[in-house]
Amino acid sequence: MANIVKIMEGFSFIPRTELNLLEALESQNIDIDYQCREGFCGSCQVQLVDGEVEYFSDPIAYVPEGRILPCCCQAKGDLTVEIPGGCHVKK
Repeated sequence: MANIVKIMEGFSFIPRTELNLLEALESQNIDIDYQCREGFCGSCQVQLVDGEVEYFSDPIAYVPEGRILPCCCQAKGDLTVEIPGGCHVKK
């Protein structure tokens, strides 16, 4: 069964299973900050509102409780996240 990723501002989509969460957000033209794409820097952090993720490897960056690094995880089921600064779709 496909997972649904929701963003607090009302945007939702079904990500492709082979993508990490950052790649899935980018595939929907969601503007999100990132730098290293490997869990080192923490710049892609988002608030996990509901659901669970699975990390491919433990991130090196400090990740506070309730936040996730989309660059190195996938949704384990339906997921709701909040992107710092809000959800902006690139044109």
